[in-house]
Amino acid sequence: MDMKLTPWLVILLLLASTAIRFGDEVVHGFVGGNGIEPYSIVILIFALAYICISLDESGLLSYVAVHVTSRWGHDGRVLLLCFYALSCVMAVITNNDVVVLCLTPIICIFSDTTGANAEPFLIAMFIAANTASMALFIGNPTNIIVAEANNVSFLSYSAWMGLPFLGAAVAGIAVLYLTSMRKIPRAIAIDVTIRPRDMLRRFRQAVLGSVVLVSCLIALSVSSFFGVAVWIVTLPFGVAMLLIDAIIDLSTTRAMRTLESAPIPVTLSEPITYADVDASDIELQCAPAASQLAGSLSPTAIAEQPNKARIMYSARLRHRIVHGIHILDMRVPTVSAVLRRLPYGIIPFSLGMFIIVESLSEQGWTPRLAWLLKHMCPSTAAAVFIVGAVTSLACNVLNNLPMAILFSRALQHPIFAQVDDGSRRGAMFALIIGSNVGANFTLVGSLAGLMFQGIASQKKREIGYFTFMRWCAPVMVVQLAVSCAILVAELVVVK
Repeated sequence: MDMKLTPWLVILLLLASTAIRFGDEVVHGFVGGNGIEPYSIVILIFALAYICISLDESGLLSYVAVHVTSRWGHDGRVLLLCFYALSCVMAVITNNDVVVLCLTPIICIFSDTTGANAEPFLIAMFIAANTASMALFIGNPTNIIVAEANNVSFLSYSAWMGLPFLGAAVAGIAVLYLTSMRKIPRAIAIDVTIRPRDMLRRFRQAVLGSVVLVSCLIALSVSSFFGVAVWIVTLPFGVAMLLIDAIIDLSTTRAMRTLESAPIPVTLSEPITYADVDASDIELQCAPAASQLAGSLSPTAIAEQPNKARIMYSARLRHRIVHGIHILDMRVPTVSAVLRRLPYGIIPFSLGMFIIVESLSEQGWTPRLAWLLKHMCPSTAAAVFIVGAVTSLACNVLNNLPMAILFSRALQHPIFAQVDDGSRRGAMFALIIGSNVGANFTLVGSLAGLMFQGIASQKKREIGYFTFMRWCAPVMVVQLAVSCAILVAELVVVK
């Protein structure tokens, strides 16, 4: 069974056993509350994903990647550092899902053209994306969940998480470099015939898309001062990018159709007249009489007419859908290509997990978890390291988005509120660290992991669960320890 549909099988079983009710757990799991709105996270991901996939379709991201490859790609170890740094920068200004969507196919293409093993570069990109996503408020939806639930502003978040991000990023590349040194070729034969500027297919959309993305990030940064929900800020920019793509596509295809439909002058040596047509060559066929047609239908044939009508209607409907998709591809090719690449699979998986978490909360597991965390956090240092470790493991069981919701509610519960302020603050930021770094442990730790595996599989790069864990588990453990240690130091200094 597809992993994305597994949560809904669990939900159906719970509904059938009357363990949960549709009007309570299911509806509340979708709508959310107390500053946590699951549906808004899906809107946020899709709006940002459309903008960045549109940039990828324009060729801008391929241009950057090919430029980096042609400039530093002759040495495999240097190129690994470059891909890691590029992924970090992109994850800071966008988010980890966008980096995975855009850079995974580029690295696969680079591997196809050079013959180099793609695994080290893909793993480096993925680790960098999940590590750098903790740097800013908008880097990961889990950051937004925790920060909004605890009323943390954009600037306050950046001030606390900047140093833990830098420590985790440096630790990650150091461990990855040491563990993958033997698997990275020293010399790579770069195809010099591939020029970066050849990758830029749609210059206008690349420029306008960059403007839209930068404007969206600025608006998101400013919106935290006014208390505007991030999905309300992001959605108009996603729609604006779609309209820009549609307008440019329509103008381009209209110009092409005008050129193709231009009349071609034809010169006839001799004019054609009606006298040249022989009337005997024309045959007229009359339709059969209605009585003959009615007589040819038997009762069985008449009974079969409704079934044939339904079949013909279904066939016509399918034909119209296929024809409509073909027209969409012809008239607005960029919009069609971007819509095909959007990560639709995250919708059933994420919403299903949200509903399951809501069911756990309704059944009384939130106060139990709050009580357990309270007794596991006797001091600030213990709160940081224990919550960081527990959430890192939990996000590989629940996925990091539902895990962030469950633990955010537990940390807000009056039972956990009995701990001191330093422990509460440390546990909150440790939850953010765990939800980001913990996704580097297994492929199911985050939605980005599922997309990463799917895109790599489409490019004939099969990365299994155990292969992924063998690469990433050592990196995740060191990153978690370093980032939590830096967070403890910050809390001690501020206190």
